[in-house]
Amino acid sequence: MIRLVLLDIDGTLTKDRNTEAFDPDAIAAVQDVVNKYVVGLVTGNALIVTQALSRYIGLPRGSPLIAENGCLVDYRGEVHELCEDLNLRDIALRLMKVIPGLRPTYQFNYRKFDITLWAPRDPNELVEVVKAELRKMNLDGKVRVSHSGYALHLQPINSSKATAIKYLCGVIGVSCNEVVYVGDSDTDIDAMNVVGYGVAVSNATDGLKRRAKIILEKPSGKGVVDFLKNYLPKL
Repeated sequence: MIRLVLLDIDGTLTKDRNTEAFDPDAIAAVQDVVNKYVVGLVTGNALIVTQALSRYIGLPRGSPLIAENGCLVDYRGEVHELCEDLNLRDIALRLMKVIPGLRPTYQFNYRKFDITLWAPRDPNELVEVVKAELRKMNLDGKVRVSHSGYALHLQPINSSKATAIKYLCGVIGVSCNEVVYVGDSDTDIDAMNVVGYGVAVSNATDGLKRRAKIILEKPSGKGVVDFLKNYLPKL
């Protein structure tokens, strides 16, 4: 029996993986199930952005929210900090001085643990350049560097969506086996490993599909609609 439905945002509730525009059919489908299941959001976005999106999506107040890729958990108005504070914004400012083109995202000033940056260059190349600079700062063992496809992320090495999901399950009082998670990218892989049902939309990364129990036939938001209407009632 599924008691908690967790949804990634970018690439999952959106029209596709290349836009930030929500799929209106996906939002309508979410609104159709919020009275039957506890529905929450899991995202790399800043908490204030996640809180605002949850309200406009139509989730009840107090719904579970995981932000900054697992560093912050908000449930029933209480915010729990799960990551070590490494003052990564200050480190990001130092990086911006030495890496040409590197600049903050619009959420930069609203983040505490998982800091996002952007530069007009190949994501894999950017990750390696940043890692090299962090080694010079003796921080390579403390900071995880990744690229979500939307932004470069600087995170504490212990940050994890999986850890946050397990923590949330303890707070709510449900087994992680009673949780379903729907996602689209490699940043969702660790979450798939701790829930009862990991679900990948059809345009998800190959890495995520290998970990998912269910691979949907439709992409992004349309896949969410398909899952909520046709799969979830049978689980």
